[in-house]
Amino acid sequence: MPFFGVVWGVVLTLACLASLTANAENGELRLSGDVQELADHRLWYPLDASLVSESELLTALQRHIADGEAVEGTLTGRSGAFLARVPLSISGRQLWFVVPSANFIDVGLAYWQLEQGPPQRLAEFSQRNDAETPRLMHAQAFPLLVQEAQAGTLWLVVQAKHFPTPVSLTFYSQQAFFHHQALVNGVTTAAIVVMLTLAVLALVVYLRNGQRLTLYCAGYVGLHGLGWAAAAGALNALLAPLGVNPAYAGMYLFPFAIAFAGLFTRGLFNCYEQHPTLAMLLTRLAQGFTALGLIMLWLPFQATFYLSHLIALVWVPLSVWVGFRMLNCADFRAKYYLVGNLCYSLSLVYYMASHANLFTGLAYPAMVVVAALAVDCVCILLSLSEWLRNKQHEFARVAYEARIDPLTKVGNRILMNEKLAQFSGAYVVVFIDFDGVKSINDTLGHAAGDRFLSEAATTMRKRLGQKGEVYRTGGDEFVWLMACDSEAQLADTRRHVTGAIASIEAALQVNWPASGISYGLATSRDGRNTSECLAEADRKMYLHKASKKSDRGIRPVLT
Repeated sequence: MPFFGVVWGVVLTLACLASLTANAENGELRLSGDVQELADHRLWYPLDASLVSESELLTALQRHIADGEAVEGTLTGRSGAFLARVPLSISGRQLWFVVPSANFIDVGLAYWQLEQGPPQRLAEFSQRNDAETPRLMHAQAFPLLVQEAQAGTLWLVVQAKHFPTPVSLTFYSQQAFFHHQALVNGVTTAAIVVMLTLAVLALVVYLRNGQRLTLYCAGYVGLHGLGWAAAAGALNALLAPLGVNPAYAGMYLFPFAIAFAGLFTRGLFNCYEQHPTLAMLLTRLAQGFTALGLIMLWLPFQATFYLSHLIALVWVPLSVWVGFRMLNCADFRAKYYLVGNLCYSLSLVYYMASHANLFTGLAYPAMVVVAALAVDCVCILLSLSEWLRNKQHEFARVAYEARIDPLTKVGNRILMNEKLAQFSGAYVVVFIDFDGVKSINDTLGHAAGDRFLSEAATTMRKRLGQKGEVYRTGGDEFVWLMACDSEAQLADTRRHVTGAIASIEAALQVNWPASGISYGLATSRDGRNTSECLAEADRKMYLHKASKKSDRGIRPVLT
């Protein structure tokens, strides 16, 4: 998979220098212990691709080695077909496993030849046909079963569109190989399953909430998971029958995965609203990576390989920089985003160092990268969950503000209508209009009028208690809604309302002597639906207000 390209040229040079160790050209390789590596230095001979399919393959290969020149240095950066002849002396072990460290193998053939016998075909270990070899993620392997104290020659033919790293040979004893296989396959499979599962979860969330950010997250995580599944060999059985090498798919998917990563980053940190310049940069990069990915489908694989690394060279440092910048902006989502990208970046540094032979003992480089990427994807999902939680809180705040009157802290007309829509049985509707509010505003000021309305709403809520809810429908008008268990409770509720209004009016007149209450009450019996009941309560309220004016000698004006 792609890794930092900024030191690619240095890596190639160091790989050549660091791998100048003994190889089969210097004599017979004696297999002993549990693990033994044969370095890729003048190990492979260039081979005409047409020879790979010849029936007299071994005769042609022997003649080719006698007449040809070994590759100077390693196979790093080369393409085509190559041949290796490895004289072996084996003692104390009957079964060994050979692992060529090649990322991509279109053709892989192995033959074993005793000193006094014809060559015998061992296995075909290419990614196109690995049914007869043990399954090993990130590499190919084949068994070498010989008698004890036996010497012979191992013939290997490999062909690929690109060899990105030195193709050394590692010989494992049976126990050592099974341990290596269990570790690599277990960790890699778990990492791929985690990535694909997280992608499915993000996609399900998108289908439920329609937020584009969740779709970008699914694309970012899912394409990385599919790319690594292909590169590790998990899709060999599925795609190899189609005549293609699945291992190459990771490079072709990578530009699209990073395009999704750019769009995800843009949305995660609300760049359009808070960081417009960064938003423009991420948008242009996503568009460019997508276009480049489409172009790469028609390019030779070597060009695709280096372009993918160029994309990684641009994106990985940028993502880390964005994480630090957002963390400095106190963006809570950045902590997960930065941790994930740092983990992935450090794994790529480890990957480079292992292939450059800069340090000894750096094992399982590809497995480390895919495991780190799985951690990165988990962190991406955590940052997404923080974003969704923030959106949920924002939505709840907006929904609350849209339904709650800011002055009196009781429900407004929108919330009242939602509550009315839930009524189906017996209920009581009370329409309240406070008298004297204009007088309070004119004599004491509108601030005093606001205090009166706020105190009135608080008093009504306390007096009504659990029997109903209070809503402000505008100005000094309020509505009470009370659900009843049965129609038999309607009379009791009516009496409770009459007593409650009298007590509320008396309590308010202690501080606001000019105030009063006009009200109208309607029950579910007074209309065919809640709208008719509300209209009836409103009509009765105006009748009540008019009757109070008549009692004071004022002729009511009814409209």
